Amino acid sequence: MTRRRLLPFVLVCTALLAACGRPDATAGGSAAAVDTAAPLDPERAVRRLVTLFGSRMQAVSLLVPDSLAASHLQEAYGTLVTPDLLSDWMARPGIAPGRRVSSPWPDRIEVKTVTPSGADEYLVTGALIYASSAAGESAARVASRPVRLRVRRNGEGGWRISMYEQPPSTADAS
Repeated sequence: MTRRRLLPFVLVCTALLAACGRPDATAGGSAAAVDTAAPLDPERAVRRLVTLFGSRMQAVSLLVPDSLAASHLQEAYGTLVTPDLLSDWMARPGIAPGRRVSSPWPDRIEVKTVTPSGADEYLVTGALIYASSAAGESAARVASRPVRLRVRRNGEGGWRISMYEQPPSTADAS
């Protein structure tokens, strides 16, 4: 690709990353989870963080040995969750969110409410959407489960998820 053609591509990619709240380039780095300091209001920044977190769940295979699962957790969630939460999940991958079976898989989180719950902290409720596909077909929504997350501002001005839980739903009751 010539330099003349490459420059517009690079500029567009840079602008998109900046507008979306770019994750830290070092997956396990200690920098802000999502760069949300200036243009986004806190509620919008929290929604974006939770949406990004939900989109990464399908990449976290919990079907592998714990040592591999821990590295998947670090890679996918390292810049999105608090160090304490990540350490807990890495020590006990069985309680972490991620892909537990080949199908259906966690596809995304649909945020329903974002409620302030203290200074620089929000409680988020939503639904974890599961998808599945048959050979040759595109993925389709097959199930959902309620989720709750607590998101707090970190010392660097960004936001991190400090709590994630899937309360039992009526569909889960046996």
